[in-house]
Amino acid sequence: MTENNTEQSRSSQHRNSRKKHPSSTNKKKLWKKILIGIAAFVTVAIIAIVAIFAYYGATAPTIQASDLEGATETKILDKDGELIYSLGGEKRDIITSEQVPQLLKDAITSIEDKRFYSHMGIDPIRIAGSFLRNAKAGQITQGGSTITQQLVKLAVFSTKKEDQTYKRKIQEIMLALQLERNYSKEQILTYYLNKVYMANNVYGFGTASHYYFNKELSELSLPQVALLAGLPQAPNSYDPYANADQAKERRDLVLYSMKENGKITKEQYDQAVATPVTDGLIAHDNNVNSNDKALVYDSFVTMVLKEVQEKTGLDPYNDGLTIETTIDSKAQQRLYDIVNTNDYIQYVNEKIQNAVVMLDTKTGAVRAVNGGRKQTTLLGYNRATDNTRSTGSTIKPVIDYGPAIEYLNYSTGQTIMDQRTTYSNGVELNNWDFSHKGAMTLRTALVYSRNTTALQTFKAVGETNIKSFLNNLDIQIKNDGQDYLVESNSIGADISPIKMAAAYATFGNYGTYSKPYTVRKVTTRDGQVTEFKPEQKQAMKDSTAYMITDVLKDSFKYGFATQAAIPGLPTAAKTGSSNYTVEQKRAMGASDYEDIIPDSWFIGYSTDYTISAWTGYDNPYEQGGGVDTTEQEYSRLIYYYLMKYMAESSSGEDWVQPDSVVKQQIEIGSDPLSLPGPRTPANMIATELFVKGHVPTQQSKNYGTKIEGPTGMKATYDKSKKTLTVTWDNYQTNSKDKPQYKVTVNGQTQTVSTNKVTFQNVSGPSVSVTLVVTVGKDSSDPITNEFQLEQPTTAEERTTQQNQQQNNRQQNNNNSNNNNEQTTQEVRNQ
Repeated sequence: MTENNTEQSRSSQHRNSRKKHPSSTNKKKLWKKILIGIAAFVTVAIIAIVAIFAYYGATAPTIQASDLEGATETKILDKDGELIYSLGGEKRDIITSEQVPQLLKDAITSIEDKRFYSHMGIDPIRIAGSFLRNAKAGQITQGGSTITQQLVKLAVFSTKKEDQTYKRKIQEIMLALQLERNYSKEQILTYYLNKVYMANNVYGFGTASHYYFNKELSELSLPQVALLAGLPQAPNSYDPYANADQAKERRDLVLYSMKENGKITKEQYDQAVATPVTDGLIAHDNNVNSNDKALVYDSFVTMVLKEVQEKTGLDPYNDGLTIETTIDSKAQQRLYDIVNTNDYIQYVNEKIQNAVVMLDTKTGAVRAVNGGRKQTTLLGYNRATDNTRSTGSTIKPVIDYGPAIEYLNYSTGQTIMDQRTTYSNGVELNNWDFSHKGAMTLRTALVYSRNTTALQTFKAVGETNIKSFLNNLDIQIKNDGQDYLVESNSIGADISPIKMAAAYATFGNYGTYSKPYTVRKVTTRDGQVTEFKPEQKQAMKDSTAYMITDVLKDSFKYGFATQAAIPGLPTAAKTGSSNYTVEQKRAMGASDYEDIIPDSWFIGYSTDYTISAWTGYDNPYEQGGGVDTTEQEYSRLIYYYLMKYMAESSSGEDWVQPDSVVKQQIEIGSDPLSLPGPRTPANMIATELFVKGHVPTQQSKNYGTKIEGPTGMKATYDKSKKTLTVTWDNYQTNSKDKPQYKVTVNGQTQTVSTNKVTFQNVSGPSVSVTLVVTVGKDSSDPITNEFQLEQPTTAEERTTQQNQQQNNRQQNNNNSNNNNEQTTQEVRNQ
C-alpha cells in the first residue's frame, strides 16, 4: 500500500469514529420511554388512589360525639316484637380522662397500640406489616388497627367478617385521621376505655373495675390492671370467672408487653405474673336479684348471642343490633316459675338441677328454655345446650327402634323376646324390674322400656345404620372421646336436652328434622337486615316417624307417663333414667337396693310443641348421691305443667296416618310375624302398624287350623241311674296325633280319647250336648245337639218341648252364622 492510500484510510476511519452508533441511540430512547411510562403509571396510580380515598372518604359514615360516648345497645326482642333483653346501653360507669391512671394507660397502649401517642391516628409500620400478611393470605386476616381505629369500629362499623374489606379499611383510616384532628389523645383513649366490652355484660373499664374488683381504677394493682387491659381483644375467652387459665395467659402477655415497652421493671413483672389471676376477684353468686327479669331469659339469651355470632359474624356486644327471636315470653315465664318456685313442684332442696327445652315441633323454633334452677349470674352455664348427661331409656326410640323400622322394616308388632341377654363380653343386661316377660311386640317392649329387647334390636340394626340415622338427627355419640358406638348405648348415651328435643320433634313432624334456632331477624345500626328460616331436611321416612309416635302415645295409656296425660291433647312421650352400679352406690354410702339414680328424663311432644326435661345433680357424688324417688318425678311434672299451659293455645290436632303405613291384625308372639289364625284367642290378637309393602300374608298356625267335626253323635239315658252316655263315630285322621274329644253336658265337661263318654247325675226333660275334636293344634267347631230324656205327657208339655227345641236349633244356627261371619271378617281384613 502506498503512503497516500494509508493516509486516506486513516482519515476515513477518524471520520467514521466521530459518528454515533445506531444501537446506542435506540437504547437511550427505550429507557426514556420506560421512565416516562413508569412516571405516567405512578401518576395515574396516585390519582386513582387519591380518587378512591376521596370517594370512600366521601361515602364514609360521619362520627358524632354521641357515637363516641353514647350507647351501642343491642336489643333482643321476643317472637311478638317485645323487648326482653338489652346489652350495653347506659349500664356503665363513665370515667373522665382525669380518672384514667397512668398504669392503665401504659398497660392498654403496650398491648394494643405501642405508638399511640406518636402516630396521627394510623400506624404506617403496623399497616405495612399487616398489608404484607394480608397480601400473602389473599384476604384481610389482620388489621393493624390503632386504638383510634378501634374506636372508629366501635362507633360506626360492624365487626362482621364480610365487612372487613379494603373499602372499610380505607374509610376507617380516613375517620381515624379525622378523629385525631378533632380530639386529643387523652380524649380518644378515654372514649375507647368507656366503650369496649369487658365480658359478663359489662362495658367500659370503669364498670369493669367495680364489677371484677369492687374498686376504683386508681386502686387497682398492677396484675389487676393487666387483667382488665387484656379483656377487650376477646372478652368471653379471657373471662377470669369462666376461663381462668386463658385469662392468666393473656394477663401475663400484657405484663410482658409492658416490660418490653419499658413501662415496668423486671422485678415488677416477676412479682405480677406470680400473682394468682383470681387475686381480688369478687364473687357474683348473690349479686343478681333472683327476681331480676334478665334471669328469666338468661339461658335463651346465651343461645341467641352465640347464634348471631355464628350465623352473621356480627358482635352483638358491640355492634348495636336489633335481634328478633323465637321466644314465647309467656311460655318462658311459666317455665321459669315452674322450676324456680314451689308453686308447681315441691322441690326438696336448692341443689337439684333441671334443664328444659321446648321447641316448635314443626319448625324447631326455641319457644322456651331453662338452663338451670336458681341461677344468680347472667350469661351463666346453660345445661340445656351444654350439659351432656346419660339419656337413659329416652334414647331407645332414637337409637334402637326408630332405626329398626327405618332400615329393617320392623312393624310395631314385631316379635322380640324379653329373655336373658348378655353384652358381647358376656356381662348380663338386666331389665329395670330384674325379670323377663318372654315374647312381646315392639310396641310393648318400648312402652314398658325393656332393656333386653333394646339391646337385641340394637345388634340387629347394626352400627352403620344406627350412625346414619343419628347423623340425620345431628347427633354424634362419642365413647372415650372417639366417634363410635358401644352396645350399652342401646339403653343410654350422653346427649344434651336440646338435641334430644330436636330428635323427638322429628318423630312428631313426620320425619322432617328441624335444627333448633333462636334468631329470626337481625338488623344492624345502618339498617342492614338478615332474616333466617328454619333449616330442615327429611331425616327419616314418614312411616318411621308415625309408627314410633303411635307407640309412644301408648305411654300415656298404660306406660310410665299415664299421670302426665292431658285430656283432649294427643301426645307421645318417653321416660328415661340412668343407673348407678352397685359399686358406685357403695362408694356413696348407699345400700345396694336404694332407689337413687344419676339422671331422670321426660321427653314428650304434640303436633305443636316438643318438651325435653332433665333432672339431676351437677356433681352427684358431692351433692347427696343422686336423684331419689321423689326427685325422679320432677321431669314428668315439668313436662306436665308446661304442656298443660301450652295446650290452652295449641291446635289439639292428632297425627294423621300417612299412606306409607298400613294397619293390620297380627297374632302376638308369632315368629315370623303372622296374621291371626281361626283358632287364635282374642287376647293374642293385636292391631299393629306396618310399613306399606311389608305386611305378612301367612296365617299363624300356633293355635291350629279348623278341621271337620265328628259325626254320628248319639246319646243314651238311663233314667234309674240318671246317667247319660254319649257316643260318636270313630274319627279318621292322617295325623300321628291321637284325637282328643271334649264333651260338655249341662255345664259338665269331660275330655277323652275314646269315642264314648258317660255323665252322672243327669236329669231333666232334655239336655244339650256339645262335642269338639282336637288333633294336635287343630280343632273343630263345636257340634251341639239337643237330646230328649223324658217324653211329654200332655199336649201343653209337647208344645213347650217343641218350642224349646226350635229355639235351641235357632240359637245353634245363630252361633254358626256368627262363627262364619267372624271368619269371613278376618279373611277380609287380611
